[in-house]
Amino acid sequence: MRSSDVERFYSHVLKGPHADSCWLWLGAISDDGYGRFWINTVGGQRAVAAHRFSLATVHGGLAAIEGLTALHWCDVPLCVHATLDPSTHLLLGTRSDNMADRAMKGRMPSATAARWRRLSRTERSARSRQVREELKSHGWDEDLVRELVHGIDPDHPTLF
Repeated sequence: MRSSDVERFYSHVLKGPHADSCWLWLGAISDDGYGRFWINTVGGQRAVAAHRFSLATVHGGLAAIEGLTALHWCDVPLCVHATLDPSTHLLLGTRSDNMADRAMKGRMPSATAARWRRLSRTERSARSRQVREELKSHGWDEDLVRELVHGIDPDHPTLF
């Protein structure tokens, strides 16, 4: 992993004010609402999910996390808070670990699934872009982040 890529990556990250805050991605966003980061490889450019690149920076590179899944402790698609200490929001696991986490949090598809399920892929992507643009314009504002990421009332869908 090149240090120039890591430096460029973190230039697109807005870290919250507290040790347990999300670190939100302000770069490119894919059609699934997750961040995307481009790296140069021998074969040309390659897009990497921003949260996976962040995990790779603390676990020894992209090859070291190949075949593993990123689990979002915070369930915020734009969060890239990966560390080796307890404040991390991203953990490495298997696909089974990710499915178990999903079930435990009540995010399994069903007629009574949590409110975020009402958002289509397109709507989730649009909300991620809205969060990014608001953060770029206003910086980290605790009330704004809470409103945009976690919803403003019980009937308002969360970002994820």
